Amino acid sequence: MGFRFRLTFSHVARGFLHFEEPTTSFTLDDGLTLTLAARDAGKLAQASRFHLEACGFPDEATARQVGERLRLRLRVLNAMLNLGFKVPAVDTVSVQCSSTAKEEVLRKSGGVVVDSVAGLNVFPDDGNYCEIGASGTANVYPNDPTFLFKALAAVWSIEMQFDERVRDTLEILSNAVNENSLRIKFLLTYLAAERMIDCEERSEAARELIARFQQCILHAGLDKRETNSLLGAFRSLNMQSFSSALSALAHRQDVSVEVNGIPIRKLVSECIEARNSIVHNATLNPEIDLQNLSDALRQFVIMLLWTTYQLPSISIDIPASACAIEKMTLRAI
Repeated sequence: MGFRFRLTFSHVARGFLHFEEPTTSFTLDDGLTLTLAARDAGKLAQASRFHLEACGFPDEATARQVGERLRLRLRVLNAMLNLGFKVPAVDTVSVQCSSTAKEEVLRKSGGVVVDSVAGLNVFPDDGNYCEIGASGTANVYPNDPTFLFKALAAVWSIEMQFDERVRDTLEILSNAVNENSLRIKFLLTYLAAERMIDCEERSEAARELIARFQQCILHAGLDKRETNSLLGAFRSLNMQSFSSALSALAHRQDVSVEVNGIPIRKLVSECIEARNSIVHNATLNPEIDLQNLSDALRQFVIMLLWTTYQLPSISIDIPASACAIEKMTLRAI
């Protein structure tokens, strides 16, 4: 029995891959044939979600290896050419059928329904395996849209004279809240915090020690490029690091202060750990909830903004969301 893979991805706009057919195939130089298929429409020209698949692999490991090769190259092209694709870096179940539904399909047709995965999915290639694809229109919105007017009324009379630093912070946060990737969302929010917090100069004793190290570098006989590089690195040490400034700020707060249900010192510690793990390619602690961490850090940045500019306290209620499904079609893919 052979195996196949499917790599799902999406685009910000419908019709970017403007083929009038539901699928189209092409062959790479090494003979690998890839099939591009629409997942949320009857033809590619109307779709915003797609998958690329290939079949005929001798085992699951080989199928997954080739699928990962495809994912990496698609992500590289997306970054190089600004294609506007969203290619998941982490595989997550996006549509899960109940065991009862799977058993009924198996009993009636002999088909095996597999859960849909956002990212890379590998399953047997014997013609009996399929996903249940959903296409249609579902609108999610606040059940009381007048909350926007109430929120505007709450902030309208507040004098807000912000400098470039705050304008940058608000711009970064605006991009973060619209980002689907949890890692990028968190890193953007962390960058917004960096923009809001000033790093202080180190103590005189520390600066004197750094100066002595710089003198050692000047007399070490290194070439000019390496000397300048090391001098620049030590020069930057005259200011505390952002993580140190962030930790110092958290420890100046009362231990009872919480943000989004997280004690502020724990929040800062987890944010620094998560940022270092992502940036330095370390394994991210599986217990860290990046969505919750990003939300809490965003609220913390807003608190800093409010405190720094001594803005008056306000209270804004956000209503629960409602969902309206206009049309929904299920089909095997």
